Amino acid sequence: MGNRKQIHIFATIMGFKRQLDKGLVGQRIGAARRTKKFVNLDSARTAGIVWTDHDHKAFERLTELLDQRQIKWTDLCFVDDKAAEKDVHKINKKDFCSHALPKSAVVEDFVNTEFDLFIDISLSPSVCAQAVRGLSRASCKAGWSDATPDFFDLRIDVSKRPEPAFLVEQLTHYLSEIKTK
Repeated sequence: MGNRKQIHIFATIMGFKRQLDKGLVGQRIGAARRTKKFVNLDSARTAGIVWTDHDHKAFERLTELLDQRQIKWTDLCFVDDKAAEKDVHKINKKDFCSHALPKSAVVEDFVNTEFDLFIDISLSPSVCAQAVRGLSRASCKAGWSDATPDFFDLRIDVSKRPEPAFLVEQLTHYLSEIKTK
């Protein structure tokens, strides 16, 4: 019986921490400023890409397309905490403070860069990923429709096929077809 009570107390504390994290991130996101402007693959000159190390093929396909269109891109790759390989573009929860706000210069630089286009193919519900999406100063943000909270200007429904490769296929299709003024 005592063990169940400890588990309940721990779950309550973790739930409170998650709410606090979301609240602090939400305050910072509310203060973040960006100039919203819809862009497509013809008008974009710069792009920021968020992905996970499990999405390598989808990431390669996306960057190949951006390279073909001469769109300069940079990326942030979420990796597992125990990932052996860590480079400047690979981040994990250690790059965020205990309340999911960015603490590393790499993440801060990424979210403060005014990309024409922000593309998130991570399909990640993590608070850290939410912080990156919300804090990004990109003009146009694109991702999937089930992301909560929703910070995207262009949302693709991938609920029937939640795969990064499918998301890349759909995003590139619509970002190629949609006309801007």
